[in-house]
Amino acid sequence: MFGRASKKKPRLDAITAFLGAGTQYHGQFNFQGVVRIDGSVIGDIISDGVLVLGEEGLVEGSVRVGELIASGRIVGDVAASRRVILHKSAKVRGNLATPAVVVADGAIINGQLCMTEPQAVIVEDGESPCALAAAGSDAVAQTS
Repeated sequence: MFGRASKKKPRLDAITAFLGAGTQYHGQFNFQGVVRIDGSVIGDIISDGVLVLGEEGLVEGSVRVGELIASGRIVGDVAASRRVILHKSAKVRGNLATPAVVVADGAIINGQLCMTEPQAVIVEDGESPCALAAAGSDAVAQTS
């Protein structure tokens, strides 16, 4: 209006995609923005956005995201560049690497938790920094 070009910016808190309960996705899942999963994903999830995993949500594969807000189950390693929030019904079976984590009473983590520097969370193919640190803890060369 009035000759101004108005470009709407996408809301960062608005869900850009939704995978409903009873829906199953197989393969690598890439997205931008905020995605909510109440169904299941069999495969890796890669994004710099926000993944919201509902109570009925299931992920079987690695998760590499900017932020994870989970109430469901994850079977696989998780790397988040900003933070992870695990609600009371969340269950993670795998290693968790993030610079900030919030774990509600009742949430379950079966794996190692590694508090990382923000830029060290998402790595190229290979082992995560936490796995390397844990595996090499006995074999660290000592200098004098």
